[in-house]
Amino acid sequence: WSSTMSSTAFATHVAAAAVARPRLGRGGTCVNHNHARTAGAPPTAKRVCHHHVTRALSGVSASAPDEELPPQEWAKEWRASLTPDAIKTFIEASCERLQGVDARFIVIGDGGILESVNEWPSQARFAELGAKGTCCTLASPDKNFEAHLFLAKVQEVALARSERGGRKIYAVRFFGADAAARPMLTVVLHGEEGGEVPQAAVDKWESLAEYL
Repeated sequence: WSSTMSSTAFATHVAAAAVARPRLGRGGTCVNHNHARTAGAPPTAKRVCHHHVTRALSGVSASAPDEELPPQEWAKEWRASLTPDAIKTFIEASCERLQGVDARFIVIGDGGILESVNEWPSQARFAELGAKGTCCTLASPDKNFEAHLFLAKVQEVALARSERGGRKIYAVRFFGADAAARPMLTVVLHGEEGGEVPQAAVDKWESLAEYL
């Protein structure tokens, strides 16, 4: 959870602002505020309207434009519980929109961290592996880089926008059964020299929010 606010702190603040924490209905509409999400967004088991949570925590009206938010509230997360089929759709859309964009793939274990920078592949491969279910493979054309993800193990998917050390971070995170724990896999848009991520890549990344 790369953010200016830790997952624990975020959860505490959201709980304190529960009265302003609307849920989204199956049609993707904020039940309390009629805050419509992108048309065609697939229904999910549970979603929180972070547009309103962010404003509630900052003391800004829910209808206030983004430019009125305090600078520290630039951090934002779109997050949803998805079925394996919906996760597959999300990954396919990611490859279609972000293909060729440099990205840092990160897996954090108990005793080590693996990171690798590669171009986002143009397509993902899916294989049925019996009791393990569907395995998604993201690989470079020469197969020198491969990342595997078992979709049945993924419980939530998130787009997380944060800032660290003056650098803006745009991440895709895949969470397992314990959504409060570290992600199973994180993929961060890799910045150019100086750490700046091209705006075109940011726009493509943000467009994936319609699936969450």
